[in-house]
Amino acid sequence: MDAVGSISVIRNFMGNAGRNMCNDSLYKALEDADTALQLQIPRKTIVKILNEDVSAGIVVFKAGTKVHYCPECLGAVSGSQNYCNRCGQKLIW
Repeated sequence: MDAVGSISVIRNFMGNAGRNMCNDSLYKALEDADTALQLQIPRKTIVKILNEDVSAGIVVFKAGTKVHYCPECLGAVSGSQNYCNRCGQKLIW
């Protein structure tokens, strides 16, 4: 089963049975599993073109530079990354 199928099963169980059949620890574990699986579904990066020079630590991005951002946490990512190094979201370029 792929991540989408697993998320569907978890959400269906949580919606139909939910807290009536689970103790708090199991319900929390299901929520955590749902969140982790959602990060495994590839999402396209957000591309923005800078209007002005931006300084990020010792790196300076010139105006007109394309910058890619993670769609989950909105952190900047580079083209060599398959996953966001901040939140773990799987990325599509």
